[in-house]
Amino acid sequence: MKGGLNLLAALAIGYVAGVKTGGKNFDELSRSLKALSQTDEFTGVISAARAEVAAMLRTTASFLDGGPTRPVATGDLVARVRHLVGDG
Repeated sequence: MKGGLNLLAALAIGYVAGVKTGGKNFDELSRSLKALSQTDEFTGVISAARAEVAAMLRTTASFLDGGPTRPVATGDLVARVRHLVGDG
């Protein structure tokens, strides 16, 4: 997770630097961000974030359904969320 924090810090610094230059170096910043997004570390952060969001959605769906907070299969989760919002 330390790599993820470093990535977020780098993105924030890059954004601030881009704002302060008035957009003069926007192309360079854009290229840098594109290169950064293609790294293994970035891919790992995105994968971890997706897993966390999925776990949070499963827990939330279970809570809203009135059941215990236990792991739910992904297909099951989609059906339960659709049922809760009235689409199923």
